[in-house]
Amino acid sequence: MDGEQLVAQFLEDPRPDLKDMIIVHYGPMVERIARRFRGIEQQDDLTQVGYIGLLNALSKFDPKAGVRFNTYATHLVAGEIKHYLRDRSQTIRQPAWLQELRHKVQKAATMMQAKTGDAPSEREIAEYIGLSESTVREVYATQELLRVGSLDVTPMDDEDSETDVDRLDAADFCAAQMSVEDRVVLETAMQQLRDLEREVLVMFHFDSLNQTEIAHKLGISCNYVSHILRQSLAKLRRILTEEDAMDAILRRDEPKARNEVIDPVTGIYNEDHFHSRLTEEVHRLSGTGGVMSVLLIEFSGLKSLAGFYGDASVSDFLTDAAEFLKDSVRSLDVVCRYGSTGFGVVLPSTGPNVVQMRERIGEKCRQWLVSRIAPNGPVTVQIGYAIAPDDANTVTDLLRIADPRFQRSDAA
Repeated sequence: MDGEQLVAQFLEDPRPDLKDMIIVHYGPMVERIARRFRGIEQQDDLTQVGYIGLLNALSKFDPKAGVRFNTYATHLVAGEIKHYLRDRSQTIRQPAWLQELRHKVQKAATMMQAKTGDAPSEREIAEYIGLSESTVREVYATQELLRVGSLDVTPMDDEDSETDVDRLDAADFCAAQMSVEDRVVLETAMQQLRDLEREVLVMFHFDSLNQTEIAHKLGISCNYVSHILRQSLAKLRRILTEEDAMDAILRRDEPKARNEVIDPVTGIYNEDHFHSRLTEEVHRLSGTGGVMSVLLIEFSGLKSLAGFYGDASVSDFLTDAAEFLKDSVRSLDVVCRYGSTGFGVVLPSTGPNVVQMRERIGEKCRQWLVSRIAPNGPVTVQIGYAIAPDDANTVTDLLRIADPRFQRSDAA
């Protein structure tokens, strides 16, 4: 059964097992899109965000719209990753020392002007804060270099003036250079333009015709062609508010250091990242109205294991347990360390069916412990869960409810 058939069947009967099959089927697509942004953030983070986009696509997909689910999901997965990166990035990142220096120069200039009533010179500012005049001059120069301009600003707001967009050479752009996802977004947006607007945009940006050639071919004036270009581009900007051209230049000077989020013992995400990711998911719910769940998995009896086999055996056990848990959950779920002998799992877009997932993982844990140690061995496991917002809507309360030692403390 292919992906489109799975989706059609799920829409008729939204069973959890069908959802899991769809996630597995479209997993390679999500990972392929996440790889496009490799180097900006960690691949695992981007993939998990992409899976959230896939789940959003599944919940919002309307087969009557005449679009294949694969096309629709590709757009939403890429969009979710871009929004995630946009939230965590700056268009142009400035070194901390440069930001501090610019702040000192601007503060000094403001104070001096307030005292004298005149704008201070670069030399006066340099003497005031104890820097060289050339340093102050370079600070002002970087301020101009780091300024982001708009392609559609015209001098003095002259309606007939030529914009930077008009001056761009259309031959420098080619539809073949665009990704599949970007072409889908652009084509969808252009369908909302008038026929003449769409025709002029295609001739100018894709057929590489200049305004004179377009005017001659359509039998209209050059001024009207220029007006159509400005008007249609303004419409596209309104339509593409969430998918504008700035997505193409999202960059980070440095990817997140691996040792900041990775546990050195098990090689999976550490507890700090667990809290951070759980906070992000809870915050996301406040804007989307969705659901998510968390599992807390606690292994008991590791002291007995260390007493018999030595302390190194505990590290080996936790490393093996981390790999086992990663293989036991979905690709979009996030497995992290939690405490000295436990793990936390963040399950995006998962509601009451977390109970079935907990039972399934608990059964697999029992079988794994028998094979890993021995029948009736000293190590046992307990698993607790909590659902947001059904059980709680804060991280602290979710962790308290999910603690397997308390309300949901039955051993798996």
